Amino acid sequence: MAFIRNKDEGKTYLPGYFLDREDCVRKTTEIPATLATTAADGSKYVPCGTIFPSNDGNAIGIVYEDVDVSAGNMPGSVVYAGYVIEGRLPVALDASAKTALQSKGFVFVTEPAVTRPGDGNL
Repeated sequence: MAFIRNKDEGKTYLPGYFLDREDCVRKTTEIPATLATTAADGSKYVPCGTIFPSNDGNAIGIVYEDVDVSAGNMPGSVVYAGYVIEGRLPVALDASAKTALQSKGFVFVTEPAVTRPGDGNL
């Protein structure tokens, strides 16, 4: 069961919030409850943008959307290749995880600048 609301902070993110482009490789994968964050109400979930299965040299993907694992391991969508805005990930990306993900087809980009009409950038 996937959801997009961070219960502890009251923030709502769209699935794939961390992606720079929609063209990515996603697959349904079993998300282990051991990756969970516990919300104030006691429910457990794996947040969108969690490095999967760990934030180290074993990284193979990034969790696409929040996954409720209160009842145990659950299926969830994992991105296995794509363009990622690194600054939107919920935790800092470990250098070895970044290298491992880049070797699997990830490209990390910086937050795109917001340009508005009349601000001198057009």
